[in-house]
Amino acid sequence: MPWRRLFLTGPAVAWLGERWALVVGMAFETGAMLTLAFAGQGWLLFAMAPIFALGGIGMPALQSLTTQQVDSDRQGQLQGVLASIVSLASVFGPLLFSAIYASVRHDWPGMIWIVAICIYCLALPLMVGIRRAPAAAKNPAE
Repeated sequence: MPWRRLFLTGPAVAWLGERWALVVGMAFETGAMLTLAFAGQGWLLFAMAPIFALGGIGMPALQSLTTQQVDSDRQGQLQGVLASIVSLASVFGPLLFSAIYASVRHDWPGMIWIVAICIYCLALPLMVGIRRAPAAAKNPAE
């Protein structure tokens, strides 16, 4: 079916462009998290899973935008930095969110999703500030 190809990352980015694919991906994830924050039934977590999956088009678009910011000699360094950030988030994210959840679970368990949305909002200016133009400047050492 032709409509299925729309939700794959490559065709979605080709159709929307990197910046809009990032915005649409973040909107899907934010909408799903906001729904879960106020969910009264556990089955809504399963209902929101496809919405979270649609949000997956944002991260490849973000990586594409960031790779356009450095010249070809620095691509390996950029990929190393991105992998390091993902590793740090994989270590400290669960620690941070489990501590936050432990403190708010008795009052409002959905608050953890609001905290995640707030962290997204903190990252939004950084993501919007990425310029589209590729890094064509020459190395100053040349």
